[in-house]
Amino acid sequence: MIEQLKRKLSIFLSSVIAIILTAMSILLLHTVIKEYTNSTYISYTRDVNLLFSYLEQVSIIDMPILNEYSEKNLNIDVLRNNNTIVSTNSFAESASIFEAASPYNQPMYWKDYYNAINQGENNRRFYIVRYDHTDYWNSYSIINIGGNFYTIHTIFNNATLSAYKAKMMILFLIITTIAIILLSIFSCIFTGRILIPVNVAYKKQDMFIAVASHELKTPVTVIKSCLNGLSGSNPDKTDNDYILTAQRECDRMTDMVNNLLTFADIKKSGRDNFDDIHPEDIIIELYDRFESIAMQKSLDLAVSIPDNPLSPVYMDRDRMLQCLSILVDNAISCTADGQIAISVSADVSNLYYTVSDTGSGISDEDKPHIFETFYSRRNDHKNHFGLGLSIARSIAELHGADITVSDNIPHGSIFTITFKL
Repeated sequence: MIEQLKRKLSIFLSSVIAIILTAMSILLLHTVIKEYTNSTYISYTRDVNLLFSYLEQVSIIDMPILNEYSEKNLNIDVLRNNNTIVSTNSFAESASIFEAASPYNQPMYWKDYYNAINQGENNRRFYIVRYDHTDYWNSYSIINIGGNFYTIHTIFNNATLSAYKAKMMILFLIITTIAIILLSIFSCIFTGRILIPVNVAYKKQDMFIAVASHELKTPVTVIKSCLNGLSGSNPDKTDNDYILTAQRECDRMTDMVNNLLTFADIKKSGRDNFDDIHPEDIIIELYDRFESIAMQKSLDLAVSIPDNPLSPVYMDRDRMLQCLSILVDNAISCTADGQIAISVSADVSNLYYTVSDTGSGISDEDKPHIFETFYSRRNDHKNHFGLGLSIARSIAELHGADITVSDNIPHGSIFTITFKL
């Protein structure tokens, strides 16, 4: 139980850590990329404005200056009369991007061109053109250089920005993954240390149950012996009723003590008695054990076994017989008339034991709780302490099996134990 709790807590903490770190990483990555993009765009517009301002003051096109600016991831084209006079060809895609981003195709270009020629206005336009799944920053300005009007067009190499984004994503992915792994390991260690006191208390509880049960067994046996002695001394009717009531309560106490001892023994013995067992053998023994009991209540006890022998399964024969006996005993006690059916079957990956009855069934409210210790709302019989199904679950968990309950149509319940093969 402690190991299961540790595993569940570790998985839960690891999942929460992974979700939080992933969300924080995505947010931080988005912020970093956004800030880098904004700062890069500001640098681009500053460099372009400085270039345009410089060209507005000179009378010739200065190629060294253009080449200097091209080293800042800028491709610069000097255009006149739809012809390219000068191009720095700063990166491989610049010519192809220019075809898609030509200033002549921009809606405000010709208005800017006539304003520059007629009114001497030098408008500077910035715009974005998408090419090959990448947004490229563009700008143009119409400038009078040495008496001739030239269109100065720039393209920023946004592929470098995309490469930076990809590197940052990979870096954040690696860092986040490493952080999740390290924190998950830490959560496992942390969970284990937190549960140490719980584990110690749990072991002390098991020890107390075992010791208390053993200590109770002797006085109960003495009381039963005394009651048997009294019943043989020809008591009157009133005294005999008292003796019978006391004997019934002693029997109940004996059953409870035995169940508590079973709890302690299951955890102590572990898998010491596991062996390869034929699943059908347990069903046959169950039938032999409960046939007469079912007949006493006029119930039909039906058995279903596959025609072809099933492969042996690694289990504790006595414990599994005890587990199924609890289910069959409960089914008989909770069924007034009808049928109790026990079966074993298998498919490619699982082995199934089922016990079904035609009793009153279990309410949806009770289903989540019936395997809890001392929960016995399903029946109010004084013979049940709510330990049986809890023991059955402990035995199933010892075998790595699942035990579930479902409704038997039209009425009754079906208990299923599922083994992973």
